[in-house]
Amino acid sequence: MSSCYDDSFLCQNPQYPDFDNIAIKELRNPPSVHEIINQSNFCTHLPTNADDIIGDITHKMYLKGLNNKTGLYHLWIEFENCTDHNAHTMLCIYVGKGMAENRINIHIKEKLLNNNVSIYASFYECSNRISKYLEQLFLDTYSFILNKNENSGDKKLFAVWGEERYILGTEINAVSSLCRIQNFDDL
Repeated sequence: MSSCYDDSFLCQNPQYPDFDNIAIKELRNPPSVHEIINQSNFCTHLPTNADDIIGDITHKMYLKGLNNKTGLYHLWIEFENCTDHNAHTMLCIYVGKGMAENRINIHIKEKLLNNNVSIYASFYECSNRISKYLEQLFLDTYSFILNKNENSGDKKLFAVWGEERYILGTEINAVSSLCRIQNFDDL
C-alpha cells in the first residue's frame, strides 16, 4: 500500500491548473506554481523552536540570502512524508510579498516563534509589481491558515519536495559560511 496522501493531491506529478490557467490568460510569460514553490532558488527550514536552535544559529541566519530581495514567499509545514517516493508533501500556511527577509522575520516573531511546529520557507524572486499580482492570485485560489485579509481561495496549496530539498534546503552552505566567519571573528 502506498504511503501517499490518498485524496485530491498526490506527491507525484503535482499539478496546479486553477492558478496556472488564470496566469496564462493574464500574463505574457507567467511562472507556474510548480516553478514558484517546488523549484524556487531559495528554500530552507527555519529553526523557530528552542530545541532546534544550536548556539546562536537562529532562523535569522537562514534568511540572510534574502537580504534586500523582493518577491513572493511562502511559509510551510510538513503535511506528509511519502516513503515510497522519498518525497515530502508540504502544506502552505502563509503567502506574502515584499522584502522577504524582514517580512518573514516579523511573521516568525509575531506568529510562529516557539510554536513546536517545524517551519519552512520558500522564496521566488520577482519585481514588486509581479509579486503583488502573484500573491493576490494565490490568495484568490488557495486558503492559507495565517492569511486573513483578501484570502477568498478555498483549496489547500501543497508543494512536493525531494528528500534533499526538504532536509538541506538551499541555504545550508550559506549558513555554514556565516558560522565560520562569526567563529573566526570571535577568536
